[in-house]
Amino acid sequence: MPAFRYEAMSTSGQRSAGTLDAADRGEAVRKLARRGLQPFSLNAEDGKSATAVATKEKNSNKDKADKSSAKSKTAAAAPAKAGASGKAGNAKGAAPTGPIKLTRAQVIQFTEELCDLLTAGLQLEQALHAMENRSVPVLRQLATSVRERVRDGLPLSSSLHQVSPSFDELYCNLVSAGEAGGALGSILNRQARHLNQLEQLRSKVTGALIYPAFIVVSGIALAVTMVTFLLPRMAKLVQSTGKELPMMAQWMLNASDFIKTWWWLFVIAAILTAIVVHLLFQDKGRIAWWHRTMLNLPLYGPVLRTRFEVQFLETLGNLLKNGLPLHRALELVRKATMNLYLREQLVSVETAVHDGGSLSRAMEKTGVMRPLVVDMIRVGEQTGEMADALEKAAERFDRQLTKTIDHATALLQPVLMLVMAVLVGSMVWVMISIVFSTLQQIQER
Repeated sequence: MPAFRYEAMSTSGQRSAGTLDAADRGEAVRKLARRGLQPFSLNAEDGKSATAVATKEKNSNKDKADKSSAKSKTAAAAPAKAGASGKAGNAKGAAPTGPIKLTRAQVIQFTEELCDLLTAGLQLEQALHAMENRSVPVLRQLATSVRERVRDGLPLSSSLHQVSPSFDELYCNLVSAGEAGGALGSILNRQARHLNQLEQLRSKVTGALIYPAFIVVSGIALAVTMVTFLLPRMAKLVQSTGKELPMMAQWMLNASDFIKTWWWLFVIAAILTAIVVHLLFQDKGRIAWWHRTMLNLPLYGPVLRTRFEVQFLETLGNLLKNGLPLHRALELVRKATMNLYLREQLVSVETAVHDGGSLSRAMEKTGVMRPLVVDMIRVGEQTGEMADALEKAAERFDRQLTKTIDHATALLQPVLMLVMAVLVGSMVWVMISIVFSTLQQIQER
């Protein structure tokens, strides 16, 4: 009987390791489960991993199933029988063939539900089995696929990484740290709270742009309607009297005729512009330049910079609190940063910290953060409570971000209203001038 070397975790979070004799991987997992242990590493003594053993078992079972299905009368009856043969068969039938893509909200929901089940005392495989009954199909498929890999002896972090690209390197590293430290439930709880905070942060910035975008689109639509429909009809009314249009009205009418005749040129120009912009921004240097320019834009730039600072502080504090070393945490934060210019600056910070320098000094040299942020990081270094200091700083700058967004929105709305008023007002003035000109000509007759 082959022997298996295992590393497992009990329901109380205590780690244990050893060897046991079992006929196959499935029996080894069942023996550990009867002891109240959840394995996160299971290897055969001959050097083959439990995953490889399980793969052979699956291939053998698959061959047997193929032979039995060949003996059946119809090809359609075989999958139905295989699907009803047991829970494992049902799980395999439900598992998708490709990677499972989740929305941010679904990632948060999966994390919260798994955290709740683990906190309630269920083992990992039992918790995933319970999640297979969820009403959301994609979460049900995810739980099935992850559970299959966990039963094969893979850690949860590796299983999530293989099954879905929605769980990035940062997420999987946190889960791996939780598995190694026996604190998976608490780390998932922190991660769920962290993801919720990032989602709220993203919603703040997006929500601040909705109203200005609506004003601009509405103003442009109104202007196009007046120029292409209302103005030509009023122009015909004036021309029927045999008089000429006012100069400004004539200019706008010419513009309307040009748009109606050559509208396809605008479509081609828009497509060509999109292609050129896409080709230009294939170069990372140009993308970094544009990202740096966005940080210096009035009104919008301060919002982007404060948002980056909040995300940086919140993510770094979360990683440090979960036990990751500083240089590894900085690497993960850098990879999670979407702004290429700021990501390049964080490379210098990461290198300086890896060489033994302090985080605050590296931040101060690169200028990637404002002096106030650097000072708060320095306080955390001096007190030895870096994670707590970063989280408190994140909360403070999150409140400041809300104020910055409110301030930018308060300034932007009057400017947009003024521009729209000038644009639409000039068109209305042209319409009124045409009406009065027509009435005057009628009275002269």
